[in-house]
Amino acid sequence: MPEWLRDNTMGSRIGSKNIAAVLNAVLLSFFLLSCGGSGGGNGEPDLDIDRPKLSSTNPAANDDSVLLGAAVTATFDTNMNTGSAATFVVYGSLSGKLTGTYTGGGSETLSFKPADSYKTGEIIEVILTGNLTSTKDVALASPIVYFLWAEATSGTGSFTVPSTIAGQFGVRALAAGDWDSDGDIDLAAGNFSSNSVNILDNDSSGSFTDVQTITGQNNTRALAAGDWDSDGDLDLAAGSFSANRVNILENNPPGTFTVVGNVSGLSGVRGLAAGDWDGDGDLDLAAANFSNNSVAILENDGSGLFAVAQTLFSQLGANALKPGDWDGDGDLDLAVANFGSNSIAILINDGAGNFTQGKTIGAQGASALASGDWDGDGDLDLATGNFSANSVSILENDGSGLFTVAQTLSSQLGASALVSGDWDGDGDLDLATGNFSAPSVVRILENDSSGSFTEFQTIGGQAGVSALAYGDWEGDDDLDLAAGNFSNNRVDILENQP
Repeated sequence: MPEWLRDNTMGSRIGSKNIAAVLNAVLLSFFLLSCGGSGGGNGEPDLDIDRPKLSSTNPAANDDSVLLGAAVTATFDTNMNTGSAATFVVYGSLSGKLTGTYTGGGSETLSFKPADSYKTGEIIEVILTGNLTSTKDVALASPIVYFLWAEATSGTGSFTVPSTIAGQFGVRALAAGDWDSDGDIDLAAGNFSSNSVNILDNDSSGSFTDVQTITGQNNTRALAAGDWDSDGDLDLAAGSFSANRVNILENNPPGTFTVVGNVSGLSGVRGLAAGDWDGDGDLDLAAANFSNNSVAILENDGSGLFAVAQTLFSQLGANALKPGDWDGDGDLDLAVANFGSNSIAILINDGAGNFTQGKTIGAQGASALASGDWDGDGDLDLATGNFSANSVSILENDGSGLFTVAQTLSSQLGASALVSGDWDGDGDLDLATGNFSAPSVVRILENDSSGSFTEFQTIGGQAGVSALAYGDWEGDDDLDLAAGNFSNNRVDILENQP
């Protein structure tokens, strides 16, 4: 069970404090409450004696097969005020900030029912902000943030390549999402050689057209999608390797992007990750800076403007990032693939968006990361693509954020891309790996539900696979793939067979 379900009260520890001082504090608290204060933060006395405590969530955190129309509920130990779009926030990784109906006010169980079904396989981020209050107007002691995975109800995990998208010069990054809000999943390609981000529009049958080229990206090496301005559509962030910055690309419906700002002063950006680090209800970013061996935490002001809030050094050759609540305390931590030090570094979040270095795990030429609850025990595990060792390592979490290598899959030549998804529709998360080195292939790694993976299929004909993305391209309820081929300047569409 996650730590935040065992104790979210952060209760006061009076111990041997002076009794008179405590009584004075209590009297002051009662006085302010009688004047309209909540005692729940915002500069008011904070004795933490009546904080709402989260008892359970449904679906449980890290559930990897959430029904597409399921409500999200949170049960507390006291009656709560109704949640809202500001206090009970839900994002879809392929769709943006979700709208829906909030119920349960006056009871212990709050519920959010999405207006539209989740996209097949998308990651759902749930945020209970620090402004969520009980009927006594007492706020949570700290925000709660966790991930869910929407189900894939079909698929065999056997893929064919029905089409390719040419003209993607030196493609190094891919992102997927419904850019134009027409119900199907589109793509974006980060093209290193042409210094661009290209928007690839899906016609709903899995056929893509290059509809926009966003230039001036200076060796695009990383992409992240998220609803930065919380307006209900997906925006993009692009890591420019040679310009040492992250460009913010705002979506102007229907699916046209404009560069509205950037975060400069970075150094050889090779990886991006998105998540609400500080639990305030908006999506923040993190950037892996290969050239100065650091990770930069980029805080969102709520409008989609970002600033560097923290820089963590000693991340040698930082190459990729993955967010997740590794230690089960109700906030999002980070994992960093450090190519230069042949390791995975775990960065622990204090809940307010401040990160500290945790443990490291050996990974030779660490280049890519994926996450999921591989063994179904309720915590988030990791997988790493090891470029130099030509392997993929399965890292099992003990629930506290300590990882051990549970399995190593060899013959992954130049493993440089990694993504998780339920390819065969059996309710657990599988893996796909992109092998950059010749003969370049995409390999499908099937999970047996206990966290043991076997190679199910090898998809050849690739050329320097450097990026992978997933989505249900043709709307048949299974997860398909896209592979970015650096060496032949194209994106291959991999269709999952029924």
